[in-house]
Amino acid sequence: MWRHNLTLQLSWNYERMQALGYAWSIAPILKKVYPKKDEYFTALKRHMVFYNTNPAIGSPTIFGADCALEEKRQPEVGDSLKVSLMGPFAGIGDTVMAILMKPIFAVFAASLALQGHASGAWLMLFLGFFWFFLTFPGFWLGYRQGLGLVRQVSSGAITRITDMASTAALFIMGGFIPSILAGVKTPLEITKHVMIEGKDVVQSIKIQDSFDKILPYMLPLALVFCVYWLLKKKHWTNLQVLLLLVVAGIILGAFKIL
Repeated sequence: MWRHNLTLQLSWNYERMQALGYAWSIAPILKKVYPKKDEYFTALKRHMVFYNTNPAIGSPTIFGADCALEEKRQPEVGDSLKVSLMGPFAGIGDTVMAILMKPIFAVFAASLALQGHASGAWLMLFLGFFWFFLTFPGFWLGYRQGLGLVRQVSSGAITRITDMASTAALFIMGGFIPSILAGVKTPLEITKHVMIEGKDVVQSIKIQDSFDKILPYMLPLALVFCVYWLLKKKHWTNLQVLLLLVVAGIILGAFKIL
């Protein structure tokens, strides 16, 4: 368990991804179950096939169940369990980690950092520790469940959890848009000369005030839809959109347009 949770991805590679770390993690159990060298090497070779899933939520549970099956000398069942579960567990793990939890914590951390609080960095560090310590109960859950994991996946529980997590993430991130992008404003003003009681008076009209009267948060909303249009309709990559935003922000800020 400690080997797996600490070193699974240290030897990640593009050929077999997490296979080498997985094989090294389960090696102590294989040595006890298969004391003969030829049997041990054969068993170790079985675990060198392609393997890749979520390292915090998916793999510890799969690894725990596989360890239990190896101890019962059911290697074929364990191999089938790895193949059948690594995809669904990668789906739910990546959804919860990358789509639900990480954006929410990152938005809070960024807000704190913008206000000058160092707690934003500590918040992201806490999230990392949370995922690491979650691997330990995940292992014991798989170890005790064994084949029961397959029944739970086939029942559709994993799919329901993934859908709920995705929906919750969309609602939460949508709610953050006005507060995070509220600072997107324009300082531009229109000045004109008018005659008031025979005197030439200069009047200033702030464009931002006009926007707010028509539609509050008009510029942040336009920015969001522009990014969405580039990503979905023009098929730009995330990096291309980020670079465009950086360049546009520098230029528009330098000319005091935004």
